[in-house]
Amino acid sequence: MVNAKLGATMPGQQTTRNIFDTATTAVAGQTRFSFFKNFAGKTEFETNLTSNKLDSSESMVIKSIFIETNDLAGLAGMSKINIKVGNQVVLKDYNISYNVGNRGTAFARIQSGTSSPYNVEVRLLTDIVIPPQTNFEVELEQVFSPASTVGTKFQLHLKGYGVIFSAGSSF
Repeated sequence: MVNAKLGATMPGQQTTRNIFDTATTAVAGQTRFSFFKNFAGKTEFETNLTSNKLDSSESMVIKSIFIETNDLAGLAGMSKINIKVGNQVVLKDYNISYNVGNRGTAFARIQSGTSSPYNVEVRLLTDIVIPPQTNFEVELEQVFSPASTVGTKFQLHLKGYGVIFSAGSSF
C-alpha cells in the first residue's frame, strides 16, 4: 500500500530517508542558493546524491527540512525556501526565520526554535512526496539578511520516510 501511495512500481524496502546537498557562496552578497541541482565536484560530505531524481524503485515523503550553515550571518535574518517537484512548486516562499535561533516563535506547535543561530529545522504538517524518476530542487533565498561572505556553506537536509530498492529473492 505504501509503495502504491508513493508511486513506486516495484516492491521495495520501507525506510527512513535523509537526503542532503550543500551550496557555497560564490560571490560576496549572494542571496540565492540552489540545492539538488548541480552535483559536480561535491564530496560525500557535501551531498549524498548524484542526480536530482530518485531511482525508478525509490520514492520519499518529506517530513522535515533542516538547514545548517558555517556563518552566523547566514541564517540571522529573514530567509525563505521553495521546493519544486517536477514542474510544480509544492512549497512556495516558506519563511523559515521564525524558527531560527532563540526567537522561539513558531507557525505550528510541532516546531520549535533552536538555541543555535547556525541551524534551523522545520517539521511539515503536510507531506511533500517525491515520486520515482521526478526532478526536484530546493531554493533558499535570503531576503533581509546580513551579506554572507565568500565561502559560506549552506547544507540542506530533507528528512522523512520512503521506499528504496530491495532485491529480495530476485537474485
